[in-house]
Amino acid sequence: MASVETTIIAIFSMVFLGYILKKIDLLKETDVDTLNKIVINVTLPAMVFITIYNTNFLILQHIATLPLIGIIVSVFCGIFMYSVFTLKKYSEKKKWALILPASVGNTGFFGFPLTFGIFGNEGLIRAIFYDISTLIMFLSLSAILMFKFGGNIKDSLKSLFKFPSLWAIVLGILFNFLNVPIGEILDISINYLSAATIPLIMISLGLSIEFKGIKNDIKSTSWVVFTKLIVSPVLAIFALKFLGFSTLNYSIGIIEASMPCSMLMLVLSIEHDLDFKLTANCIAISTIFTLVTIPTLLKIC
Repeated sequence: MASVETTIIAIFSMVFLGYILKKIDLLKETDVDTLNKIVINVTLPAMVFITIYNTNFLILQHIATLPLIGIIVSVFCGIFMYSVFTLKKYSEKKKWALILPASVGNTGFFGFPLTFGIFGNEGLIRAIFYDISTLIMFLSLSAILMFKFGGNIKDSLKSLFKFPSLWAIVLGILFNFLNVPIGEILDISINYLSAATIPLIMISLGLSIEFKGIKNDIKSTSWVVFTKLIVSPVLAIFALKFLGFSTLNYSIGIIEASMPCSMLMLVLSIEHDLDFKLTANCIAISTIFTLVTIPTLLKIC
């Protein structure tokens, strides 16, 4: 089991690699879409499925309530940001462009590599269950934005149910519970695909980071970053203790609540024609600051 500092440095070295590859034109920012498609549709579902499939079913029952922490934290942070930016009299599209990243963390794309690096499969399986809260919040926020700015709830439901990791969770639990054999060849193949997930995610993140324009609207983005990286994990600590979580469940709950703003929220921001540059800036700044905040929070807690 690697230390927190070692794991974060290793992860950020891969992010930096992606950024350098973009700067020397070996890869382009447009390649992010291709890498993300591979991760979202192939390697990440493979990682989710094989992790759940190989976990003792009693452990799955023990961690089934972890998504509740994610929902509590997300809802509180969303309401807090809504109140702040309403008092500041922001326009609706600017306000929601900031509420989205403040509400949902990068629990999958960033959370999975971090928890796996520090705690191995025992941590990863808990992070996967925590990440269910992100899917729930994605659907909930989609419905809210459609109500406010127009859209079709059926399209949102379709996009959610087409999300491969959701089916990887369902099939992983089902195959685990029924003890369905997948065979040695399939098992090895899925493990190979799973191993590609973390480096592809990190390189993709490095390609997508853009420092231009970060200085713009620094006051607004600072509110979001503070809420996501400080308020969110502190709230999670109280919720975890109140609900009786302990040991590894407690640690993973804090780590996942400490994640930077979710890249998935940029999709919603663009889709509903919000001020998506604000959303993108929140994601970039919060990701950089996790290099300091996550190790600090874990040492304190």
